[in-house]
Amino acid sequence: MNDSLVLAGEYIELRPLPERDLPALLKVYQGTPLYFDGLGDRADRLTLADVRNQWVRAQQSPDRVLFGVYHQVTGLLIGAADVQIGVPQSDAAAVWILIWGGFQRQGYGQECMALIESWLIPARASTLCAIATNNEEGISFLELQGFRRTDLPADPPIGRGTAFWMCW
Repeated sequence: MNDSLVLAGEYIELRPLPERDLPALLKVYQGTPLYFDGLGDRADRLTLADVRNQWVRAQQSPDRVLFGVYHQVTGLLIGAADVQIGVPQSDAAAVWILIWGGFQRQGYGQECMALIESWLIPARASTLCAIATNNEEGISFLELQGFRRTDLPADPPIGRGTAFWMCW
């Protein structure tokens, strides 16, 4: 994907995550344990090598981008969005969003999803699918965005455990 790609909203900016921000992304992940609990994993078990592996896989795929979600005013990394075009089917795009625990419920996730949606639909995909875990808050967020649970298994982009697809 294009390293100069920037999706800017009112409160956040999405841009391909640079390698130098991997330690900050590890802190974001470790500060958001509910997602990992939903996988049956633990956030405190994640290492910088795990985060680097996610980043490298995104770098190696022409149809995948790992966005950093940055706060517009402070420039702080507050989350990540892993997007794969052509997954789980050719006309779809897989979206995985994680907003740092302390920044949740403030509209950042919703703005992030809207930015990704406007970038992908209809030029790059006709269907969006999200990767979810057994985390009621995450499932509720996705349902409010129009996604419906499919119970089909999905591979999480980070962490070990069971995830599933939600599509619209």
